[in-house]
Amino acid sequence: MSTAEIPITVVSGPLGAGKTTLVNRLLDDPGGREIAVVVNDMGELNVDAELVASESDDGVIDLSNGCICCRLQDDLVTEVTRLAETRSFDYLLIEASGISEPLPIARTLTGESNEGNLPEQLRLDTTVSVIDAYGFWKAFDPAESLPDAAPDPERPLTDVLVEQVEFCDVLLLNKCDMVPGDALDAVEAEIRELQPRASLHRTTHSEVEPSQVLDTGRFDFGAAKRQQGWKQALASDGDEADDDHDHDHDHGHTHDEGVSAATAHGVESFVYRRDRPFHPHRLDAWLDDWRGNVVRAKGFAWVASRPETVLGVSQAGPSVQAGPIGRWEDDDPATRLVFIGRDLDEAALCGELDDCLATTDERAAAYPDDPFPRESP
Repeated sequence: MSTAEIPITVVSGPLGAGKTTLVNRLLDDPGGREIAVVVNDMGELNVDAELVASESDDGVIDLSNGCICCRLQDDLVTEVTRLAETRSFDYLLIEASGISEPLPIARTLTGESNEGNLPEQLRLDTTVSVIDAYGFWKAFDPAESLPDAAPDPERPLTDVLVEQVEFCDVLLLNKCDMVPGDALDAVEAEIRELQPRASLHRTTHSEVEPSQVLDTGRFDFGAAKRQQGWKQALASDGDEADDDHDHDHDHGHTHDEGVSAATAHGVESFVYRRDRPFHPHRLDAWLDDWRGNVVRAKGFAWVASRPETVLGVSQAGPSVQAGPIGRWEDDDPATRLVFIGRDLDEAALCGELDDCLATTDERAAAYPDDPFPRESP
């Protein structure tokens, strides 16, 4: 086995976004590299692996009937290690399934998980998310009926999509030919607000220069975990828990008059902070009433039914999760929720949330029917 360093690119994205098309393009034009491929699919028959194999004389490693971000983590380490020991190549490309979260895959490939260690010369270089521009445009429209694209009903499409966007360091906004220009600009502005750190490229049929997704050197685990848009919003609003990273970030290109793309298309974010707890049932009812212009809400809530508990809140489109994630301990309890979306009415949203706050008497009440944790599709 060669001792030369072997970089790794992980490609994630929703089903049908164009991941396999990207992999086939890179096999056809690897930029002078000898590429090995690992393909993960959720089905017993890995259709993606067959598509990729048709473009590659050397074939691929096929990890089927499970997801490499969870149940197949150990298999991923085993197969990548075996590949490195038995085949000569100088770049590894991993195509994750459509419902895979990139964060646990990165943990596995960097040795931060408990699934064993990769050979030393293998190095995670780039994480890529292929985004279906048309699917993203429609995913956050409450009037649209979304197809049941993900085979796992416990992982709503918008929830997985947002996580893939927030973590990855290269974003390919694909199928741009299917979205009107103004809508495409707005989609890009929303994505920039969700993930200001990443390099973003508009593509059609996943056509991209190999150097934009291979050997980029962009992967930084610490930055990937800290610099999502919602965390930067908390930090810039004065949250000391997240002030260990750069607060100055670009929310996208600017127009000729110096107005940012986000501002031009009404994309914005704000932080809701309060030092009073929520009434649990009023908050629960409010979380049921999703507005299509709120793309992302994320943060920490203080509820009267669990005065010592930090309640984590995560909303991506119509998918809402809220449940305990720890204890306040030495921190003063306080709600800190970031909202990211288009044409947000900050005053109205804050007013509605204020109506959910507990009164003095309600703070002292017992709540045997506490609605948390909760999860809605």
